[in-house]
Amino acid sequence: MEHRRWVSAGRTLSFALLAVVIGGCCAKKPAPPPVVLKPKPPEAWIKADAFCILPLSESVVPPTGGQLADSMLSAWIKAFTFPDAAKVVTLIGGRYPAIDVMRVDLSDAVAIPKAKRPSVGELKPSVQSLWVSDFSLVAEPLRSKESDSQANMQITASGVRFDVQKSKDGMPLLMMADAGSGTLHFDTLTRDLEKSMLTAAKERGSRGLVSVRNISLDFKSVGPRSIDAVMHVSTLVGFIPAGMKFTARVDIDDQMNATIYNLTAEGDEALGPLIVQFIRPSLAKYDGKTKPLMSFPNPEVKLKDVQISAGERITLDAVFGK
Repeated sequence: MEHRRWVSAGRTLSFALLAVVIGGCCAKKPAPPPVVLKPKPPEAWIKADAFCILPLSESVVPPTGGQLADSMLSAWIKAFTFPDAAKVVTLIGGRYPAIDVMRVDLSDAVAIPKAKRPSVGELKPSVQSLWVSDFSLVAEPLRSKESDSQANMQITASGVRFDVQKSKDGMPLLMMADAGSGTLHFDTLTRDLEKSMLTAAKERGSRGLVSVRNISLDFKSVGPRSIDAVMHVSTLVGFIPAGMKFTARVDIDDQMNATIYNLTAEGDEALGPLIVQFIRPSLAKYDGKTKPLMSFPNPEVKLKDVQISAGERITLDAVFGK
């Protein structure tokens, strides 16, 4: 390894000296401007992709507003069932592809089990865009039959530009590439979050020896941007019970960075105390760790403010924009 480093350093030095010599021999030609690489934004705790993308059934922006609404609906019905599909997408006014008002109503939609949710793939320069003066997406509530849970969600934004991008699976979608200002609201009952987490954990655990039997959550607000969290997970490792209790404090600062403090783990039941001995070193990496709370597909769109309350119901209200 050290040999490779020295070889690499030697090559770098050689190329640098060669550049100086060539530059001296060709002094009349101006040197090209240095390449400035933008630093990669830090990974956030929460990715807002789900709030910022609208799936399409075709890879281009349709030529008319009516066809756009049909394309969006055709994509939505692959992931949800609706009580009245005709009310899902509403477009009003504007000179297309500019739209005055776009309303997406997913209220009382039921998620189709195992349906893949689109996520943004590698961002590429878009050759097609859609401009929306007044955008909103509402789901009051969005239901899951699989976990028997529901959640409420509202997104509003003004001065929005949607770019055509592709998901990681290569499917077309509209991504919120720009927004002058916007708001995001999310709330769900803690017991519904428990059921959602348990369903997901059981699905993952079915692939191995660990079976998750129960998840219980206890949240307490200690300020508009701080919560104390307790989670107890009851599992079976093979046929042997193992319980684990995790506690943590989450604080969000004025720069919209979230830090995890006082992260602890305790074991109970037969195998719990032994298991936590193995996972504590990994948990220690997160204790005191700070990252942006939320990131958007376009890093120029940023979280501006957030308020969180937690108890029997968890509520998040956020403001975002450029």
